[in-house]
Amino acid sequence: MIESNRRRVLAGACASVLSAMLLLHVVRMFADDGSAPSQAAIALSGFTAVLHVGFIVAAAFGVTQLVRHRADRLGLAGAALTCLGAVVGARIGVFIQLSQLQDSTPGAVRGAISALLHNAKPVWASIIPIGLMYPLGLMLLGIALIVARPVNRWIGVVLLIGGFFFPVGRALGIPPAFYISDAMTGIAWGILGWTMLTKREVWHGGAVPQS
Repeated sequence: MIESNRRRVLAGACASVLSAMLLLHVVRMFADDGSAPSQAAIALSGFTAVLHVGFIVAAAFGVTQLVRHRADRLGLAGAALTCLGAVVGARIGVFIQLSQLQDSTPGAVRGAISALLHNAKPVWASIIPIGLMYPLGLMLLGIALIVARPVNRWIGVVLLIGGFFFPVGRALGIPPAFYISDAMTGIAWGILGWTMLTKREVWHGGAVPQS
């Protein structure tokens, strides 16, 4: 029981931090004035991308615990796809960092970075299919929450919507979809994190499913 509670607190805390990171990202997108980021900001974005993956893994594990009695396989599949896609997302973040870095580096270094990005185009084709597992996994987790009902169904709907708009914003380049995706997933993870931290009976499977 003690070990289970440790996992519950860890998963809940990670989901809560993940929520804060996503909502903060939405605020930063609104506040972006279009100026080139500093090298410190570029370095920080790479660091937070790695942390983001860790928080997603722990939070996704927490959802599998919440839905295990009624949607176990669906939850496990959603968590696995979410985690795989998140790892690829961190890799994509490296390319974004390089792209940002070349705008603030000397000519010789800029040329080397440009050559790397040019030669890396086939790599993009190899990672995009796996990257799409992230929004697909979020949508499956949302469906699992709707089916299992450990929390109100609308929370699963919100996570589902966030997953749907993720590729719409990133792949199609539609800025409003960025805001919708991160805001919806941020809200959902925040509520799920709070549920894990405060409602032991839901974590241990003794709660009556919510409507």
